[in-house]
Amino acid sequence: MSGEDGINDSEYWFCRGEAERDSGNLRQARLCFERAADLDADVPKYWAELGLVLSECGEHEDAVKCLRRATDLDPKCAESWCGRGVVFCRTGDIDAALFAFDRAVRLNPEVSDYWLNLGLMFVELGEHAKAVTAFECGLEINLYDEELWKQKAQCLTELGEDVRARHCFERAGEIEMERATRPEYFS
Repeated sequence: MSGEDGINDSEYWFCRGEAERDSGNLRQARLCFERAADLDADVPKYWAELGLVLSECGEHEDAVKCLRRATDLDPKCAESWCGRGVVFCRTGDIDAALFAFDRAVRLNPEVSDYWLNLGLMFVELGEHAKAVTAFECGLEINLYDEELWKQKAQCLTELGEDVRARHCFERAGEIEMERATRPEYFS
């Protein structure tokens, strides 16, 4: 599809926004997501991505409004709740972030990153045992998530469970080594 063909196609602008964001062009991504949302204001993912880009640009108040709009449009969209959690975390509202990540996990418990985010909020609150449980739930989904292993290890250290923590740190190191030595076409 050429640029001319996509002028009034919200999905075109959304995809272009994703590409711009992935390239680090946040200003362009913002314009693309805004265009997608202008063309089809009832699509939650347009508002959610716009909110995340606004947050990355430091416009947290507008970001929260966009993400609120996304969750109002579809209260069962786990991605939008996760986005809200990210924005609240960036603004330092840990309680709101915890609520949003918990909601994301309840709506879609099969995404390991949601569990990671939830666990990180428990860490922020000093609730290391709850964090370990969240990280373990994430690891049930993705045993090869190095970050989940590291975070679990750090929490276990805080809880004085040094043997279990060492095992987790070792597993994270093994995953890192596997990734480093894997031929590039397997990455």
